[in-house]
Amino acid sequence: MKVERPLKKQVAFEKILREMNHAGDFKAAVLSTTEGLSLASAPAGYEDEMAAAMVALLNDVAKQAHQQLNLAQVDELSLVGDDRTRLACRYFSLDGQDLVLAVLTPPDHYYRRLTNRAIKALRAAWSS
Repeated sequence: MKVERPLKKQVAFEKILREMNHAGDFKAAVLSTTEGLSLASAPAGYEDEMAAAMVALLNDVAKQAHQQLNLAQVDELSLVGDDRTRLACRYFSLDGQDLVLAVLTPPDHYYRRLTNRAIKALRAAWSS
C-alpha cells in the first residue's frame, strides 16, 4: 500500500503538469525538490533529470542572492533566452518540503496564472 500511494501521487502530479502545459502551450514542466530530485515531469520523461539538476543549480543561485544581497525569500527565478523562451522556476512548500515547479515556455507566453493554478492543484493532490 505504501508503494501505491507515491505512484498515485506521481500520476496525479503528471496529470496536473500535462494540463498546465496544454493550457499554456508550455514545452515542458518538471516538479522537483530544491535539491534536484525529480518528482514528476510532463511530457513524461522529458529530460527530467537534466531539468531537475538545472533547478538545483538555480536554487543555489537563489540562496546566494538571498544571503549575499539580503533579498527576501525567493519565490521565483527565471531565465530568458535570446529567442525569448523562458525557464521559470516557482518555489513553494508542501508539508515542510521545499519544491520547485519549473516550466519551459514559448517566447513571450504568460505563465504566472497557470503555474499558480498548478501549485494549488499540486497542494490538493499532495494532501489527498
